[in-house]
Amino acid sequence: MNIKPIICINKTDLDSENMVDIIENEYRKIGYTVLKTSAKNNEGIDELKKVLRGNITAFSGNSGVGKSTLINAIFGEKITEEGEISKKNKKGKNTTTAVSLYKIEENTYIADTPGFSTFEIDEIEITDLDKNFIEFRDPIKDCEFVGCTHILEKNCGVKEALNRNKISEERYESYIKIYNYLKDKEEHKW
Repeated sequence: MNIKPIICINKTDLDSENMVDIIENEYRKIGYTVLKTSAKNNEGIDELKKVLRGNITAFSGNSGVGKSTLINAIFGEKITEEGEISKKNKKGKNTTTAVSLYKIEENTYIADTPGFSTFEIDEIEITDLDKNFIEFRDPIKDCEFVGCTHILEKNCGVKEALNRNKISEERYESYIKIYNYLKDKEEHKW
């Protein structure tokens, strides 16, 4: 199975065009396909349809980010229920409760999935964390030690790539935060 992640940025949800550009550049740099869309304004929908063609695509993300709204824009009609954002906590309400598969055209399908309120990383083994950072995959080969944490070791391919601006500071800092969280959790197991 070939999994190709695509990032859809819903421009109407972001505060500024500058934020859109930062997100777009960050993910393009590490090899993701990034599309700027606005279901509300019907922007980027044709480009998204081209990318989806010939694939089975699962739309996933937090509740209220616009997965169902985007699917409705792709079809040009309301085929799935759209949720509302809570006025109290500004979070999406789960409207989609089961996975639904929609056929766009021959050999092209979209799976609408229930949203989630949080993203849990507890199932990731600390030794596998670096494999979840796509931009670490090549530099890992240049690490001196097998099992390099990419934090304290010298002769680390990941840190060298960071120093050469091949890995962004923000993504590396995210890696360290997640690594420390998993390490702390592992050390405090009962």
